[in-house]
Amino acid sequence: MEHATSKANDCLTCYGQGEVVSDYGSACCPDCGGAGTLPPPNVLADWRISAIEKHYNGEQSQAAQDVGWLAFELRRTRHSLMQILALAQDGAQDSAVAQRIQFLANDALGVYRPEASD
Repeated sequence: MEHATSKANDCLTCYGQGEVVSDYGSACCPDCGGAGTLPPPNVLADWRISAIEKHYNGEQSQAAQDVGWLAFELRRTRHSLMQILALAQDGAQDSAVAQRIQFLANDALGVYRPEASD
């Protein structure tokens, strides 16, 4: 599930309209949720985790159990990284270590978009 973006982060699945055409008429775009623009990467990751879990929901197979465990571990890890990011932001702003921790946590989470330096 790869998303390409254009100007202003428009969703290219629906071309920024928020709707896609199906055999049953127009429907809400599955990639942007009808917004026309893609959400931040951390939201996209959560949507994808939920979609995978929904696919295996109700099954009793080993694969379904493994997916459930993996989704739990991924959410737990992302939650911990979010707390680390918040602590680094609340801590010493001038500290090179705090800035590096913020960068690494954000790189994994994708909460903030990197800004180009002038």
